[in-house]
Amino acid sequence: MISAFCPGHITCFFHPVKTDSIFTTGSRGVGIKLSKGTNVIFEERLDNKIVITMNGKHSDCKIVELAIRNIISDEGFDVTVDNDFPIGQGFGMSASSAIAAALCACEYSGKDKKEAYKSAHIADIKGGGGLGDVSGIMCNSHFPVRKRAGIPPYGEVVDLNLKEMSISIAVLDNPLHTKDIIADFQLSEKLVDIGSRCVDSFIKNPSKDSLFHLSNKFSNSTGLETTKVNSAIRKVSKTGNAGMCMLGHSIFTDLDGDELSTLIDDALIIQCISANSMPKITHKG
Repeated sequence: MISAFCPGHITCFFHPVKTDSIFTTGSRGVGIKLSKGTNVIFEERLDNKIVITMNGKHSDCKIVELAIRNIISDEGFDVTVDNDFPIGQGFGMSASSAIAAALCACEYSGKDKKEAYKSAHIADIKGGGGLGDVSGIMCNSHFPVRKRAGIPPYGEVVDLNLKEMSISIAVLDNPLHTKDIIADFQLSEKLVDIGSRCVDSFIKNPSKDSLFHLSNKFSNSTGLETTKVNSAIRKVSKTGNAGMCMLGHSIFTDLDGDELSTLIDDALIIQCISANSMPKITHKG
């Protein structure tokens, strides 16, 4: 049995980049790496099937399966995935699940852990998950900045040395689907235009105030904010800072969880911190 942990990741603003190579396809953007994420347990089976249990239920998660199959093509495994955040709400759970599972597969097969990141990136892109979460998670930073799209070393992710920050999450409604939004050509063009300017602006002036200001500018200008997200951001902004998680019916804020729950009483509230922890094997035996 092998187990692994991978931190989650919020994208605050971004723009998609599509190229002829999957290794340079992804997104430029600014994100927050989280102290909570995904734990995976990986156990060998006697047949060649991959059986995935996610948060206590059987799952047909193609992203996790593909992340493993890119590394081990012909053996079977029971894979137990426990996510600290809900799926499809902008917390990078498809990427963190894929990375943790791929790390276990690399440990099992004796391959370099760099192959885990490459495999997870391919699986996330092909499976319709996040465009840049794997790259962001790879960077040893609280606030990874994806300067050049794609998986490193093809892409470039940097640390602009912002300090650790307490983060509270409010999940407001049903999940959004990244694949559907990116497929909207007119919206995609708007994301590229506004997102590229936000990323460039943050690189010139990296600060907590800039992070929230540009997050609000991006979500509002692109029209990605739903009514519930807009209302929640306005409520929180009276006493703190808040932004929309890309892409989900959820917000992140610097208020603590108790204060956030008094402002938004019909949401799932999760307390965590920004983190520069890296994905890791937690047990082998």
